[in-house]
Amino acid sequence: MGRIAVVGGIVLNPETGTSDRSDLVLDDGVLVDERPDGSEQHLDATDCYVCPGFIDLHTHVFNHPEYGAGRVAADRIGVDQGVAVVVDAGSSGAVTIDAFPEVVLNTQKTRVFAFINIGSPGLPDLGGGHASRPELCDLDGVVKAFERHGDWLVGVKVLASQSHTGSFGLTAVKLARKAAELVGRPLMLHVGNAPPLIDDVLDLLRAGDIVTHTYHGKVGGVLGYRDRVIPAFVEAVQRGVIVDLGHGRSSFSFRVCELALEQGMPLHTISSDLHRGNVDRYAVSLSRTMTKLRMLGLSLADVVEKVTLAPARAIGIDTQGFGTVTPGRCRALTIFRERQAAMELEDAEGVVRKAEQIVEPVGVVLDGRFHPLAAPV
Repeated sequence: MGRIAVVGGIVLNPETGTSDRSDLVLDDGVLVDERPDGSEQHLDATDCYVCPGFIDLHTHVFNHPEYGAGRVAADRIGVDQGVAVVVDAGSSGAVTIDAFPEVVLNTQKTRVFAFINIGSPGLPDLGGGHASRPELCDLDGVVKAFERHGDWLVGVKVLASQSHTGSFGLTAVKLARKAAELVGRPLMLHVGNAPPLIDDVLDLLRAGDIVTHTYHGKVGGVLGYRDRVIPAFVEAVQRGVIVDLGHGRSSFSFRVCELALEQGMPLHTISSDLHRGNVDRYAVSLSRTMTKLRMLGLSLADVVEKVTLAPARAIGIDTQGFGTVTPGRCRALTIFRERQAAMELEDAEGVVRKAEQIVEPVGVVLDGRFHPLAAPV
């Protein structure tokens, strides 16, 4: 792999909350506590920030020719946009999961992990949604998938919305909850248009589970009467449920997010929910999603922590050297700027606001290689 030095940048350390100008050296893909002398490649990070490799906790990259309608290649939204790790949020279920290594893991430079869906997404001519009937929700198949693929499967996904589960919604969530319990991994819960009711599904989540699309603008979300945060959401947060953004095509509202944050609700992880339907508009990239949260008032250090250390810990890949800049552990670095410039930003409701500063990746160092920015952000 060789030796790569990243010199002159301001290093943001999400574990310590510090920012210091220093040089970093990766030898054979791992950060070492050594000077940059003798490195085969020097990357000039002057006027840039350097941090652990960005992690996008919610994407759809199972780009299978039969089952992948709407998915994108992992590298298109990964290393080409300055992101080291993307996590597929349930684009495949028990029926299709065995194709994931051949289609994704073995073809992409971006590091990829995945949630497995309790339902059967991508199967043709289903009708009614991929988790809308008992025969489409394979508890046994999901659990057994972890025996074969437990090194890259990180949890179980369920979409608790009428579009995907129909009248079977609450039962589908309970099956996914049981699967996550049996394999000892987190459940990622998509909240959308009712039924099932958000109150009922939030009550099933435990500490370490993840609720995604949290701040969507649909009726029946986390804001209730007179825009007050509903008790079920407050209680879920108090139990230790992780709050994920999951921007998507129809799942992020400036207004809802702003009101929830004003009422003391958290945002633990920032993710894009990128797929073919929003890679050119709405979400576009993880860095643009980060820019939107900066515009809403989050500090740069806070935003960086929510795309590095926080998602790494949420799915347990911090033990693999992600989310950290600690020598001997760190395996990925993102180099980026925060450029002062005006940009119009659109949420998933079509509302446009103007940002005055933009998070702009330069590239990512991963597996001993530097990948420069190669796709629009």
